[in-house]
Amino acid sequence: MPRDLLLAAQKAIGTLRSRSTSPSAALGRIRGTGRGVSFSRLVAKLEADHPIELRFPFEGSEHVGGAVWRSDQIIDPERRDALAKLHWKPGALDLPMHTHEHSDRLIIVLEGRGYFHVTDEPIEAFTGTAVRTVPARERDVFAFTRGVVHTFSTADTGMTLLSCQLPFLPFDDPRQYTLPSKLWKAVDNPTDSEARVAFDPNWQLLCSQQSLAKS
Repeated sequence: MPRDLLLAAQKAIGTLRSRSTSPSAALGRIRGTGRGVSFSRLVAKLEADHPIELRFPFEGSEHVGGAVWRSDQIIDPERRDALAKLHWKPGALDLPMHTHEHSDRLIIVLEGRGYFHVTDEPIEAFTGTAVRTVPARERDVFAFTRGVVHTFSTADTGMTLLSCQLPFLPFDDPRQYTLPSKLWKAVDNPTDSEARVAFDPNWQLLCSQQSLAKS
């Protein structure tokens, strides 16, 4: 499961890069493709085969914890990517907007719900005035290339994420996490100026009778 998931993450990031030369982020969903397919069972097997313990704080927040499955330890010594399990406690509002300048991310919401905060502004010109907040729910997928200014937060419920880190940098590596000069935290920004309800911009076509109509 780790190998296949990381391969899928690499392909998704590659597609994102092919569509934009600038740092960019996209939202999707993960789902099975037939009966009896369970992503939850695959994750449960990973945890049973390779137990890990969450450690707090994570990236400076006492409300966030993390642990990692390194590919060089469980798949192939030559690999440099990893899967990280990250947990946001309820009310985790203090992790500031930041970037990963040396690594891409594909993040899956395993359980719970929270928020993904993201902006078009580059880190060197970040003002905090154009942050978009997107609800993060179970099985949502957030893919973003290095350089995207972002963070997550939670309100009344906790949230657990599975993060594909491409490549992996140790959590204590100073290159892993970069803050803009303007600090933005969800606790200081409880509302959004353009909050609204909307359909996702893209639909997945499940069936079409067009081919039958032509025959």
